[in-house]
Amino acid sequence: MDAPTTRFTVVIADDVAGLRRLLRIALEDSRRFEVVGEAEDGVEAIAAAEQLNPHLLLLDLSMPRMDGLEALPRILLAAPATKVVVLSGLSEERMAPRARELGAAEFIEKGVPPEMLVEILLDVVQRNGSAQAGAH
Repeated sequence: MDAPTTRFTVVIADDVAGLRRLLRIALEDSRRFEVVGEAEDGVEAIAAAEQLNPHLLLLDLSMPRMDGLEALPRILLAAPATKVVVLSGLSEERMAPRARELGAAEFIEKGVPPEMLVEILLDVVQRNGSAQAGAH
């Protein structure tokens, strides 16, 4: 089991800079996550996943150049051990089945309280934790 001081690496992919900043603060304040990269669109998210191979990648669906649904399978190809969590303002009821079909580990609607977000992300990253390193 992971020690309480284990920190998980995260990349945040969202086209809204202010939201990326708020997410970074919430995650790093928890002392369980370290944000190692940010992306403004799907193209940058794929590159960040490949270069940084984070534990988690938070992915918005509505982004310019390449949206999250198009980027999701490419992110998983670039970084197979990374768990992608869709964090979207779009309806979970409508979008979650498609996101999960494409490989998302979880779907979270934007606006959840920071403490709940941290709790959900810890659950995601600790699922099958032994498969995390080097899983292909």
